Amino acid sequence: MVWIMRVLVAVALALGLVIVIVLLIGNVGSGDSGGEITALTVGSRTVTVDGHYDTLSQESIADGVKIIVEGHEIMVTADQLSVDGKAQVLEPEENVTVTVSKDGNITVTLEPES
Repeated sequence: MVWIMRVLVAVALALGLVIVIVLLIGNVGSGDSGGEITALTVGSRTVTVDGHYDTLSQESIADGVKIIVEGHEIMVTADQLSVDGKAQVLEPEENVTVTVSKDGNITVTLEPES
């Protein structure tokens, strides 16, 4: 009778272990990244907003686009980029990527057209 109890306990432990392994495998890589990607075209360049954001609005302006993401204002025109009021000149072949971190900070990178 004791050996039946030991077999049942061993089977229960093995079944529990299998369930835990299946749950872990099912959750690997499926964590809520919350990341989104939005791509816009301004003239011949692409503006990509990537990362963790809840609020994003875009508005067409006379010669480009104005994007407001997590309270940051980004304006892209044919030859200029402005991030929160700080402007810089863009080369014709540069694409703009705006990455939003989980805490709402943004990083803007310029990449050559591929």
